[in-house]
Amino acid sequence: MSLAEDHGPAWVGARGILDLAIDAVTLGDSVRSNGLDQAHVERLVELRGDWPPIVVWGERNLVVDGAHRMAAARRLGYTRVGAVRFAGTADDAYLESVRRNIDHGLPLSLEDRRRAARRVLSRHPEWSDRRIASLCGLSGKTVARLRRDQPDAGDGSPGGVIIGIDRRVGKDGKARPVQAGEVRARIRRALDENPGGSLRSIAAAAGASPETVRSVRSRIHALDGPLPAGPVDQDEAGVMAAPWEGDRALASCGDAGRFARWFSATEVDEEWHDHVWTIPVGRIYEVVDEARARADRWSTFASLLESRLRS
Repeated sequence: MSLAEDHGPAWVGARGILDLAIDAVTLGDSVRSNGLDQAHVERLVELRGDWPPIVVWGERNLVVDGAHRMAAARRLGYTRVGAVRFAGTADDAYLESVRRNIDHGLPLSLEDRRRAARRVLSRHPEWSDRRIASLCGLSGKTVARLRRDQPDAGDGSPGGVIIGIDRRVGKDGKARPVQAGEVRARIRRALDENPGGSLRSIAAAAGASPETVRSVRSRIHALDGPLPAGPVDQDEAGVMAAPWEGDRALASCGDAGRFARWFSATEVDEEWHDHVWTIPVGRIYEVVDEARARADRWSTFASLLESRLRS
């Protein structure tokens, strides 16, 4: 039985859609650590082929997106399946698989999203935290933490950290400098954790160059104490190098730092992505309306704050 036969003109002759023999399709490494979700396969079986075409790549028709649909098609006894071909490299195909499994269908677990981010970091350390976070359904803060925790590659080089990289490529493809304040704060934390560490080991932990570590360490020794807290810079990914409450300028504004405490308390962490799938269907519209109302208030706050610089 063929999906083309079942669906008639919907598949046959549709622009860009192939009618592939199921035996000609190859299942590769899955972005899901636990393999197929059989309950999801059962739901697709009930639809009896009424689903989007799968996405394949390369001469072996490797599945980029649609492993559950393939399993459902086999269970229904189909011999052919509708597919569209993805153009790009093998790495591009993996990134597309992650993107599609974040955007629709059965969502990836938090651990699978982190696992995907680690793999992207190992292959594209020059990408910004925000770019990787957007692809993998995480926050920039989580990706920054994964970047710091990336294990060694096994060849003596620090995994996920390229010594001397001072620019990262953002979502728009443009390279921007990693700001000095964020780098200095990372070095200081690494020195606090390992005060006797070598320049190279501290540089690897902080994602900086040994010369930058030498400079920061000399400054600390010259001051004979901690670096001044001062305003904390923010990198292109929007990840703070230190808590808002640790900023002396913010802590001194209004009611003994009331703003700094409020701003820290209202931060939205990466866990928002998990809540998308736990909110009861009957309350989705109420939560959506409230979330958008809060977003509007934050936008108004940002605009008014920015207007102070233009007045």
